[in-house]
Amino acid sequence: MEESMVEEGIVISVFDGMARVRAIRGSSCGGCASRSMCKPMDNTEVIIEAKNDAGAHIGERVEIAIRPKTFLKASFIAYIIPLVSFFAGAVIGKGITGADIWAALCGLLFMILCYLGIWLYNKKVDSEHKYRPVIIAVVSS
Repeated sequence: MEESMVEEGIVISVFDGMARVRAIRGSSCGGCASRSMCKPMDNTEVIIEAKNDAGAHIGERVEIAIRPKTFLKASFIAYIIPLVSFFAGAVIGKGITGADIWAALCGLLFMILCYLGIWLYNKKVDSEHKYRPVIIAVVSS
């Protein structure tokens, strides 16, 4: 994988072409705004669910990678789209009623509907594993 964010970890379980990998937060995680969302076990370890393209087994040390473009697209969907929907709802609510409370409620409603749409979209693309990291190599057994 060219120009990917690559980390190393140890496979802790394997299932249906996927693997759960315990990784120590490395240099790729240092500047990431989403580092707290990776199911932290403690301050340094994370559990990452990745496509097991390399055929890794439990206990093996592997390299996992995700393309920055994929990561940015997922971040945009998770953070920017709901924020824009909140502000759009607030503007519409304020325009219709003129009251700040209705602007806030409409903004909240739009954001909730947006998250519902993202959840439905995620269910659709989850079977494709489109936004998941990939195990690219087995480093050692």
